Amino acid sequence: MKAIFASVLALYAATPALAETVVMTFDDVAGDYTAFDDTLGDSTHVDVTNDTLYGFGSAGVYESHLEHWTNNYSGLTDIAFPSASGRVGQLAFGIDAGYELTFDSFDFGNYFDGSTARDASFRIYDAAWGLVWSSDVTGHTGAAVTMTPGVAITGTGYFQWGTDWNIGIDNFAYSVAEITPAVPLPAGLPLLLAGLTGFGVLRRRKS
Repeated sequence: MKAIFASVLALYAATPALAETVVMTFDDVAGDYTAFDDTLGDSTHVDVTNDTLYGFGSAGVYESHLEHWTNNYSGLTDIAFPSASGRVGQLAFGIDAGYELTFDSFDFGNYFDGSTARDASFRIYDAAWGLVWSSDVTGHTGAAVTMTPGVAITGTGYFQWGTDWNIGIDNFAYSVAEITPAVPLPAGLPLLLAGLTGFGVLRRRKS
């Protein structure tokens, strides 16, 4: 009877949607100071734009792009950085209705291969500019660091970092999946389960 119950319930269980994972390696362009275009990081259900801002949060756009650097950021190659020092880099994510995006991980490095101590701040905002994740790093030197925000958003989200253009990011990973609501059980299912329970009791008594 356990197998029968499991089979009946499985028919009405919501099946989680498979997530699509995107990793931005920032090798879409070549050459130092080359601007990224707006195809950077796009996926089936997410439209990504990249900008350099005057500051964190909803500050205005300084330039409508991030820029590429080839190497020497704490061992990372092909990184993205704000187009001017003292500014903030931004990746903005427009997410299709019915889908949820998770900020999985990213690496950051320090030019020139971490030989100088530098500070960096990282922020994730939701559509209403509510701060949903942040991290501040003081005096980074040496090897690249991997950060794992692990926060999920719907609608629109913003990832920002700054304010030193000598801090660049690489291997930016996000995943997006359909939001699958729980499926309500049909009205007659409890009666069916009760009947199966009774049938099982009768079988046990007869045996």
